[in-house]
Amino acid sequence: VKVKGSDKDTVTVAGEEGDNSPKEEPWEAALKTTVVDIEVGEFRGHKVSVWDLLHSHYIPEEHRKELLELFEAGELTLEQVKTVVSTVVSKAAAARAEQTSPAGGPEAEPTGTEAEPTPLQVD
Repeated sequence: VKVKGSDKDTVTVAGEEGDNSPKEEPWEAALKTTVVDIEVGEFRGHKVSVWDLLHSHYIPEEHRKELLELFEAGELTLEQVKTVVSTVVSKAAAARAEQTSPAGGPEAEPTGTEAEPTPLQVD
């Protein structure tokens, strides 16, 4: 019987060349230490890191990967990522709130990450 390791194992292995502790990439640290005050959904009243917002259920995985790649490559600034993520989370939370309101009826069941991703615009 083989036990498959979690995907998180591969993340720590990448930074462990010659070091006992995994190194955090500077771009990743920036996302984790930059906080946003967002007043929607479960984030209302809390300061949340851009990293946590990126990995919330409001951001579809393919959109998250695209944002991370562009940020890591230097094509997006931290401020741009913060703005895009805040906007997407706010819109998705607002749409979810509308869907789950009593007026929505039985079809108003929230459906995970099916919120329409906003097109990424880089100037």
